[in-house]
Amino acid sequence: MQLLTLPKLAAQSGWPESRVRRMVARGLLSHIRVNGRLLLPETAIEDYVANHFVKAAGRSTPMGRLILANPGQDPEPTR
Repeated sequence: MQLLTLPKLAAQSGWPESRVRRMVARGLLSHIRVNGRLLLPETAIEDYVANHFVKAAGRSTPMGRLILANPGQDPEPTR
């Protein structure tokens, strides 16, 4: 496992150091302190994103074929 300093991980990811630092402080990113030095796994941000990804909810009916009707009325049949 490759460990990086916070500035190096931030630079590698393109995220601001302040954001990465906040996420560490909130316990959102895996990290370790060695002799007072904060080190994070090279995959810390990638792991965070993978664990917080929202899966898309598929639609069973294409949007163009949805039929809207007034309450209490039957929709007209599609052709």
